[in-house]
Amino acid sequence: MLAGRARLATAVLAVLAMLACVGGLVTASATPASAQVPGVRIQIDSVTPYATKGTKNLRITGRVVNSGDVPLSTVNAMLWFDQSPLTSRDELTTAAAEQPGERLGTRLDQPWNLVDQVAPRLRPHAAARFDVNVPMAQLGLDAAGVYVVGVDIRATTPDSSLRETWRARTFLPYLPAGTKLTPVEVAFVLPVTDQPRLVDGDVMRSPSGSNDAAETPALGEFGPNGRLSRLLELGARHGLSFLVDPSLLDEAQRMSDGFTTSSGTKVSAAQTADVRRWLNRARGVLAAGDAKMLPYADPDLPALQRYHLTDRYPQAVRAADQASDEYQTGGTLVWPGAGYADAGTLETIAASKAHTVLLSQPALPTLPKDGSSPVASLATPEGAVTALVADPSLTAGGPGGQSSPVSIQQRFLSETALAAMQGGDPATTLRRMVAAMPRDWNPGASGDTLFRTVESVSWLRPLSVGALLSQAPTAYGGPLRTSPRDTRAELSPRHVQHLRELAANSAELLDMLAEPERSRPALDREFLRGASTSWRRDDADAIDLVDSMSSRIRTAIGRVEVVPPRLVTLSSQTGRFPVTIWNRGNQPVEVHLEVRPRDPELLKVAPIDPVRVDPHRKATVSVTAQAPADSRVRSAVQMEARVTTRSGTSFGATQPFFVRVTGYGQVGWVVIFVGLGLLLLAAGTRIVRRLRSAAAARRARAGGQGEAATEVGEPAEPDRAEPTPDDVPGDPDRSNGRAAQPHDKESGSRPGSEPGSQPGSPGPDMTKAKR
Repeated sequence: MLAGRARLATAVLAVLAMLACVGGLVTASATPASAQVPGVRIQIDSVTPYATKGTKNLRITGRVVNSGDVPLSTVNAMLWFDQSPLTSRDELTTAAAEQPGERLGTRLDQPWNLVDQVAPRLRPHAAARFDVNVPMAQLGLDAAGVYVVGVDIRATTPDSSLRETWRARTFLPYLPAGTKLTPVEVAFVLPVTDQPRLVDGDVMRSPSGSNDAAETPALGEFGPNGRLSRLLELGARHGLSFLVDPSLLDEAQRMSDGFTTSSGTKVSAAQTADVRRWLNRARGVLAAGDAKMLPYADPDLPALQRYHLTDRYPQAVRAADQASDEYQTGGTLVWPGAGYADAGTLETIAASKAHTVLLSQPALPTLPKDGSSPVASLATPEGAVTALVADPSLTAGGPGGQSSPVSIQQRFLSETALAAMQGGDPATTLRRMVAAMPRDWNPGASGDTLFRTVESVSWLRPLSVGALLSQAPTAYGGPLRTSPRDTRAELSPRHVQHLRELAANSAELLDMLAEPERSRPALDREFLRGASTSWRRDDADAIDLVDSMSSRIRTAIGRVEVVPPRLVTLSSQTGRFPVTIWNRGNQPVEVHLEVRPRDPELLKVAPIDPVRVDPHRKATVSVTAQAPADSRVRSAVQMEARVTTRSGTSFGATQPFFVRVTGYGQVGWVVIFVGLGLLLLAAGTRIVRRLRSAAAARRARAGGQGEAATEVGEPAEPDRAEPTPDDVPGDPDRSNGRAAQPHDKESGSRPGSEPGSQPGSPGPDMTKAKR
C-alpha cells in the first residue's frame, strides 16, 4: 500500500514539473510578442519646390510623431538625398513606387550644424517639428533632372544603445542654367464633390453614431475654412477648371433654409448661414470661370455597368445638363471611376447623350504620352465621344504612397519638368497635359502653394479645360485597358444588393402611382445618390443612406390600404358589397383591388377595374360576388381583400372578412310573386262587385223616378249617386219606398218605422202638410 502511494506521488510530481516547463515555455514565447515596439510617423509639410544654380539652400520642414509605446531620446533630423538624377518619366514612376529606405543615398550628418536637434526626449504619442536647412553646395548637384531627397529621423530607445532610423522621401527638380525646356500647358481639373447626404425632401442623413445638432452633416465643410469653401476660393484665385457634382448643389439648396436629420434633429435656417453663403458664392464663381458638371451624384458607372444597373444613368446626365443651364457652366463631363472604361461603358455614356468623358492615360495604352494628344475621339455604336485624357502621374504623389499636398506638388513639378526637358524644339513642339486632382482632395491651408508655384516656374503655363477641348481631337482606335486596382475599388457586391432593393422599392411605388412620370426623376436621383463613386470603400455609410431611402419608400407604399366590410350577407346567388381603399399618402394612386375567397369553389368574384384614389381620400369599390348555381353554402365564406399595383404586385396587409350566403333569394321571390297575385285577385273581385252593385242601384233609381214623373206630371231628373229627401217627389203615396231606403238608413231611421216618426225631425209628409 505504501509503495503504491509512493508511486502515485512520484507521478503527480512529474506531471507538475512538466506543466511548469510548459508554462515557462509559454511565458518565454509570450514575452517577445508583448514587448513594446518604438515607432515614428514623419510628415513633410514643405520643401523647396525646385532648384537652380541660383538656389542657395534646400529646406525641408515637417513634423515627427512618436507613434510607438516607448519614449524616444536624442531625436534628430538630417537631410538625405540620392546623387543620381532621374532623367525620364519612366524612371520617376519607378522611384515613386519605392518605399523609403529601398534606395541608397547619402545622409548629411556632418558637419553637426546641418542636423536639426528635434527634441532631447519625445514621449509616446507626442509630436515635435523639424526644420532641415542645407546649403545646395553641400549636395554637389551638377546634372539636370529630378533627385530623390528626404529626411532621416534618428533616435535612441530605452532598451537599446543603438540609434533607430525612420525615413521620409520626396522629389526635387534641379534645372541648372542652360537646360533646354519646352513649355508645358497644363489644365487642372478641380473636382467639387462630396458624399451625398440627402435622403428625401429636406431630410439629410445623420452623421454615423451621432444625434448631436452640433454635428449636423457637412455644415463645417461649407464654413470659411471648410474643404468646399477652400476649393471654390482656390479655383477662383488661380483660374482652375471646376468639375462639380450637381447633387452637392442640390443638397446645399435644400439645406440653406434649414433641414431635418434622419435621426430627427431640426436644424434651423440660422444654423445654415454658411451654406447659403457658399451657394451664392458658387453661383458667381461657376458662372464666371471654366466649369463643367458631373452626372448627378457622380455614380460609379463601371460598377453599374458590371451589375447591369445602368438604366437610370441617362437621368444622371439629364440632371447634369439642367444644372449646367441653371449655373451657366460649360456642359457635362463624365468621369467613370478613376478614368477607366471598357467598350460597354463608353457605349452607355454615348447612349445617355453625354459627349465628353474624362479618361486616364493608361486606359488608352497606344495613345502618345508625350503631351501631344490630350484630347482623343473614340467611336462607339451610339456615336463618338470625346475623351479628355488626364495623366494620373501628375497628381499621384509619392514616394511610398504619400498623397499630402506637398507630395502631390513635388510629383507634379518633377513630372512636368522632365516632360519639358524632353519636349524637343520649343518653336515647333507643343505639350499639353491634364492634371485631375483626386475627388476627395482637401487643399488645406497650404493648397495655394502648388498653384502659386505653377504660375511662377518657367516651364509651365496654365490652361483651361474649355480651351483644351476646343482643339481637334486625336482619333483613337486602339485597345481599351482597365485597371485591376480600379475594379477592386468599385462599389462592393453587398452595397449593390442594397441598391437593387432600393430600385425594386422605387419600381413598386411608381407602379402604383397615378402619375408616375412626375415622381420618376426624384426616385431615380435617390438611386444615383446611393450609387455615388464617393461611396467607394465606405460601405457602412453608403448602405445606411440607401436603407434610409428604402425605408421612406416602403412607408409611402404602406400609406395605401384596403378597408374591408365586417360582414357581407348575400340574399341570393349574386350580390354586391362595398370595399374601401384609403390613400393616406401625398400622391394620387391607381391600384387594383383584389377580392377572393379562401376556397375558390365557394364563391366567384367578378373582375374589378383599376381604381384611382386621390391623396388623403377614400374610394369605395362595388364588388360583385356570385355563388355557384348548385351551391349549398349555408355558413360564412372567408374572403381576403388586398390592393396591388397596376402590374399585379401586391403590397400592404391582406384584410380578411366574411360573406354569408343565405339562399333566401329564389324562395323569397316566389313568395313575393304569389302574394302579389293573390292581392291583385282580391282587388279585382272587389272592383267587380262594386261595379255590379252600382249598376243595380242605377237601374232601381231609374225605375222609381219614371213612375213619379207620370203621377205628378213633372219631368224626371237625372240620377244621383246619393239621393236626398228633397229628391223624392212630394206625393203622399210613398210607392218608391225601396229606392229611398238607403237614404233612410243614412238618416238614422230604424227599420219598420214610418218616415218622419223620429222625435224632433219632421218627415216629408209633415212638410207637405204645412204647405
